[in-house]
Parts: sequence; C-alpha cells; structure tokens
Amino acid sequence: MEIAYLVGQISPVSPESYKWRQDIKNHFEFNSNIEFIDPCNNAFNKKGLAKKKSAVTREKRSFGIDLLVPKDRSFVKRSTIAMVNMNHFDPEKPLLGSFFELAWYFDSPEKSVIAWSDDLLSYQCQHPFVQQAVTTWCRDTAEACYLVEKYFL
Repeated sequence: MEIAYLVGQISPVSPESYKWRQDIKNHFEFNSNIEFIDPCNNAFNKKGLAKKKSAVTREKRSFGIDLLVPKDRSFVKRSTIAMVNMNHFDPEKPLLGSFFELAWYFDSPEKSVIAWSDDLLSYQCQHPFVQQAVTTWCRDTAEACYLVEKYFL
C-alpha cells in the first residue's frame, strides 16, 4: 500500500488549488493499493474555501493554527510518495508550506517526490533547494499519475 501526500499551494481564492487534488483522487478512485493524504480535506480548510479567505486573513490567529506545521510534518512522515504541484495559483500567497514539506522530504531520501508545474523553468522550480528535493519532474498531473501507476502500483 502506497500513501501519497498531495503537496501544493492551498488558497481559498484559487479553487484550482483544491481541484487538482480531487482530480488525482478521482483518477485512482478504484485502486485500493494507494491512499491519499489531502491536506484540504478537513473542516479548517473547508471553512476557508467557503469564506474565500485564508486562515491568516480570516482571523488574526485562528484557534489551533499552531498545529499546522506539526500536522503537515506528520503527513510527510506517514507518506511513501509526495505528489507536488508547484504551480503558484495565488500570487499573494507564497508556497511556504510546500517548501517546508520539500525540505522534510529531502531528509527522507527513501521517499519519492514527483513534482510538476505549468512552468518548469520558473525560479521556484529551478532553485537548487527545490531541485535537490524533487526526485522526478513531470509536465502535469496526468504524467505524475502515470508514473505512480507504472512504478508503485
């Protein structure tokens, strides 16, 4: 059983930051050999999506927001694969969480990191820290799903 963590920007003002995760889960809907960790699939993120505001702008300091980093770290530890969407959907919100997660994956070289972006030549994709953390690059989610099916399932 593989466990794939769906890493990427989460922004309530950019529905596409949620949609790609659902598309991947739909693609593997009938495959019982893979489980997904979707960081958007909780009440906290669903509230943000409904209000179209991120936690930082929604409230000065959301109750329990301190759990965000250790929660995401536990997702990295539990996963066997990272599927990383490096697209920057909301230019007002940096990819800080994704960069932290990539650093944690760098410290776990036994885990495969499959990443993609609409612009593979962007600064964030070409940066040496990101390049060192990513195992392989794809052009899109379809190619990433293909690699997971071919090499892991």
